[in-house]
Amino acid sequence: MKKAEFKQPSALIISLIAFFAIASFGAYWTQSTNKSIINQQQSLLSGLSRTQASVLERRLSSAFTSAQILAYEVEQNGGNGEWFPTYANKLIESIGGIENLQLAPDGIISDIYPLKGNEDAIGFNVISTPGFKEEAMLSIRNHQMFVIGPINLVQGGVAVISRAPIFLNKGTQKELFWGFASAVIYLDDLLESTQLKRLESEGYQYNLSRKHAATKKTITLSNSLTPLSDIQASTELILPVGTWTLKISKALDEQLDDRRVTGYAVSFIASLLLSIALYAILIQPLKLRTLVKEKTAELQTLANKDPLTGLPNRRFLQDNLPKILQSNQRYKKVSAFIYFDLDNFKRINDTIGHDVGDQVLIIVGDRLNKLKGTSDLVARLGGDEFGIFLGSVSNEIQIEEHANRILQSIHAPIKMDNREYILSTSLGIAVIPEHGDDLVSIMQNADMALYQAKLQGKNQFSFYNENMKVNTHNLIKAENDLSLALQRNEFEIYYQPQFDLYTNHIFGAEALIRWNHPEKGLIFPNDFIPLAESTGQIVELGYWILESSIAYLARRRIENRADILLHINLASRQLADPHLVILVQELLEKYQVPAHQIGFEITETSILEDVHLARNLLQTFKDMGICIAIDDFGTGYSSLSQLKNLPVNLLKIDRSFVMDLECDPDDRKIVEAIIAMAHKLNIKVLAEGIETREQWKMLANFKCDLGQGYYVSKAVTMDEFNNGKPITHHDS
Repeated sequence: MKKAEFKQPSALIISLIAFFAIASFGAYWTQSTNKSIINQQQSLLSGLSRTQASVLERRLSSAFTSAQILAYEVEQNGGNGEWFPTYANKLIESIGGIENLQLAPDGIISDIYPLKGNEDAIGFNVISTPGFKEEAMLSIRNHQMFVIGPINLVQGGVAVISRAPIFLNKGTQKELFWGFASAVIYLDDLLESTQLKRLESEGYQYNLSRKHAATKKTITLSNSLTPLSDIQASTELILPVGTWTLKISKALDEQLDDRRVTGYAVSFIASLLLSIALYAILIQPLKLRTLVKEKTAELQTLANKDPLTGLPNRRFLQDNLPKILQSNQRYKKVSAFIYFDLDNFKRINDTIGHDVGDQVLIIVGDRLNKLKGTSDLVARLGGDEFGIFLGSVSNEIQIEEHANRILQSIHAPIKMDNREYILSTSLGIAVIPEHGDDLVSIMQNADMALYQAKLQGKNQFSFYNENMKVNTHNLIKAENDLSLALQRNEFEIYYQPQFDLYTNHIFGAEALIRWNHPEKGLIFPNDFIPLAESTGQIVELGYWILESSIAYLARRRIENRADILLHINLASRQLADPHLVILVQELLEKYQVPAHQIGFEITETSILEDVHLARNLLQTFKDMGICIAIDDFGTGYSSLSQLKNLPVNLLKIDRSFVMDLECDPDDRKIVEAIIAMAHKLNIKVLAEGIETREQWKMLANFKCDLGQGYYVSKAVTMDEFNNGKPITHHDS
């Protein structure tokens, strides 16, 4: 009996010990399970953040690179922006994801493509506007692209804007900041390309941020309505403007609390079911750890694979290609990188739909996969952009053969839903290591070759070569020559006589510059004035012409020659110089030349850049006694009605209206109307380009006052002008 009584307390004690042991283990298991769930959630969040960051990185890298491409094109064109709308249209069509592209000379937005809906942004000052100034100045100092945003655009919408600084004469002592090239991306459009909004509806939170380039403060670009929770994962987006950060989280507090209560209850019950509960508790953590490992491996695979085509993505290429290049370099293998996209693919998405576009991309990816060799790599870089790395090639002929196979494969008709689609592609090829031995330079050179292929008409391939940079080098050489020409005094003023159509008297001349180039000989203004304007050297050159012309008038007085009226051309940049009036006054005082002996010729285009400024400036000069002439009248956008508001003494009819005067009745009507209306406004008229006696007579009959042209003389040197003969006619 005692033995039995002993067993009962012992059994009770053992049971209690087992109960508390299993209950304690159950409590530990509950905490461990929650921790495993947190780790699992952390892994899932990490995979989600990498996947979404990869999508954002592709879109943003392409869009930001477009600003750099645009900046490079501006540098190649010497700051001339006439090509901008066409080129911007090509960029937006080929890259996609860009709302608009902008050019901002001197930091002031002057060109936007597309302009419709963005008119309010014209004239916006990127540099002087508070909030943008610090980053803009830092970008100029460091020659680096920067990004601003999120900002509320003046034309509406919230966007991020990448701005690439543009320098003319880059890398030389005459380097000149031209302005900015910008790419605008609407945040809403950017986020639509991801699954962040859908994830938010499923209870996830996100935050996309960047560092301010100047202050290093964190700027939130976009975030979910609900703040981030403690369980979160972040991925850095490596972009041309720096590193951005995407964080994704999901709140599990309520779920974990519920699991904790349930776990304790289950542990209490399970403690009564000794073996079964113990077994369940022991195997549960192992199952969870196995599940986490499987999910982690699955997400790692997804992060390096394009979800649509199944091809490796840009991230995979960035992570693995450098190692392959190092290996090829070690074994002296020749390889190549082919960078290409589908010609006019955006048209399919816009007209037929993105579903069809996605199916096309899947088919293209499958075709490319079938063409690759064992050492080759095919990757989808984003949108309709693909890259093929040819791991081992013997020569360019092999590369050309592969490129032709790609062209033929892409061009083969695609049949879907009883419809047939025919595509084409343009390929840019960089040979490795000849055209670069690192991923960045290889892709840049291949991209430059791709652009060349598109310029040549698309549906073809183009190898990168150094000649693609020749234009840039030639431009730099020409800029250096122009700068040295001023220092070496290689310029000379020529004088073209201006005459009275009724008295046959030469009353003055137009001062025209010529460049005595030491290698090329005599160069006319049309061949170097545009370069001077694009580099900003037109101001210094214009002042040299101004002083040389006034000095010539002073020399004539000393030599007791007759006074003449000398017309001097002013560039638009000179009109914007606040010191112009003072400089003219100082030169007139220095050389003791009366103001009425000089005249300023300004084109219509120069006046229209800032009518208010031009009116005030010209009125000041007219009040001094200087003759004000409108040059090349009729070729710009102004009208005679505008002249009544401008202080003008003389109107110069462009030679294009005079050259066909004898055979074109329309030109005669236009010239006669201009003369009549100008006289109504008490403005004298001078006709340019008079080459025949018949033109002289007709203009005289139209009551034209003055003339200029080869009939009397072309532009001549100072000595030839000084020794000029009186005008004689040979009427039949």
